[in-house]
Amino acid sequence: MKIKIQKIKHFIKDHYIISGIMALIIILIGYNIFGGNNGNFELFTVAKTNVVQKVIVNGKSKPVSQVDLGFEINGKVSASFVDIGSRVGVGQSLVSLNSAELQANLLKWQASLLSEEAKLDELKNGTRPEEITIAEIAMTNARAVMSAEMLDSYTKSDDAIYNSVDQLFSNPRTTAPQFNLSLTDSQLKSDINNGRVVIENILINWSKYFVVSKENINKTESNLLEIKSFLDKIALAVNQQSASGSITQATIDAYKAAISGARTNITTSISSIATSESTLVSAEATLYLKQNGSTAEVIAAQEAKVMQAKAEVQNAQAQISKTVLRSPLYGIVTKQDAKVGEIVTPGKVVISIISDNNLEIEADVSEINIGKVLVGNVASIIFDAFPGEVFKGTVTYIEPAETIVDGVVNYKVTVAFNEKYSQIKSGLTAKLEIETAVKNDVLSVPQYSLIKKDSDTFVSKQVGNSFEEVKVAVGIIGQEGMAEILSGLREGDIIKALSE
Repeated sequence: MKIKIQKIKHFIKDHYIISGIMALIIILIGYNIFGGNNGNFELFTVAKTNVVQKVIVNGKSKPVSQVDLGFEINGKVSASFVDIGSRVGVGQSLVSLNSAELQANLLKWQASLLSEEAKLDELKNGTRPEEITIAEIAMTNARAVMSAEMLDSYTKSDDAIYNSVDQLFSNPRTTAPQFNLSLTDSQLKSDINNGRVVIENILINWSKYFVVSKENINKTESNLLEIKSFLDKIALAVNQQSASGSITQATIDAYKAAISGARTNITTSISSIATSESTLVSAEATLYLKQNGSTAEVIAAQEAKVMQAKAEVQNAQAQISKTVLRSPLYGIVTKQDAKVGEIVTPGKVVISIISDNNLEIEADVSEINIGKVLVGNVASIIFDAFPGEVFKGTVTYIEPAETIVDGVVNYKVTVAFNEKYSQIKSGLTAKLEIETAVKNDVLSVPQYSLIKKDSDTFVSKQVGNSFEEVKVAVGIIGQEGMAEILSGLREGDIIKALSE
């Protein structure tokens, strides 16, 4: 009986031990399955979803374009065509200055251009026969005048020497003439005597140069200058004379008058020959041009004059265009400071315009998120002024330089509307949700299931009846809190995540 009681006691004892062990096993399994967080956890099956990464910032609507306009020149305002709030179109006149003086200047240069163009046409078309005939007559007349002047110059020279000067000489037309007036300057007397011999040879040979030619004209001019120089010496000698027993003052005065008249005649001949020569050269050149037409160089020179006149016309037109301010865009006038009669100065802003129904959103994105944002990203735009409505836009510009806002580095981002919305005004506050990345049909897990250890990331994955931490590679983090898994998990895996 004692033996049976002992066996029963051992059985009960062993039974409690086994039960305790079983209970402990159950507790351990439950702990491994449900964690040691008082059961505050979730199980999640790894599946494929769409993951959308967004950057959310606040911004404001503003005009795409805004311009401040002023004149480039001084002037008096003559007319104002718009007021603040006026809607304007591209090219529409806004304000004008008085341009009367500039208009007159334009007319002057337009007339000059027409004149220069007519001259160019004449050069290119050649000369009419009637013009050639006129030019020939002009040259014939010029040659006749020159011939007469050459003969007249000889006649005056002959008279000056033989009738006015030779009365002062003995044997004047020989190789040894003698000046009869007394002189204290022996060199002057010698020059006069020698000069008379030279003059005699000039008068003898002059008849060879009566035919009109360039060479004969030059020879005639040379003869006249030689005679003038000789007469100047004679005049000097006569002016040194004084009345004496051998010569009276009346005689001296008569000599002076004769020599003065001779000098005047020779000087007149020199001038007449020069004038006639100039006329003849001009007539010959004109006839040559009429007969042969204009050279390429002459035409090119006239073409240059035409181009210069055109440039002056264009410049005058440009100056006139500067007297009118025109709108460079479709928009609304927000500033109008031009008053009729007021003098404006260059550079002063008199008109400001913002683009009409063409707005954009400008927002500051922190340096933490700017690396995610790219031009072309799609954005959802939500205005406080239009609750419940979502507008669509696209990132069009990211400013390369930073902007410091409250000590934080930010970058300005511009978002353009995909459509025109007439109800949106400038200056409205907007919330931007910029889609910076979209991954469709990728493995994903809740972000809060990720376990960070140093630089690695793990998840608690069910393996059999327990959970093990496995290393994963994470892609983008979606706005809804889902994280893309690049490696480490497969679709259908069960992971454990602590409840948030």
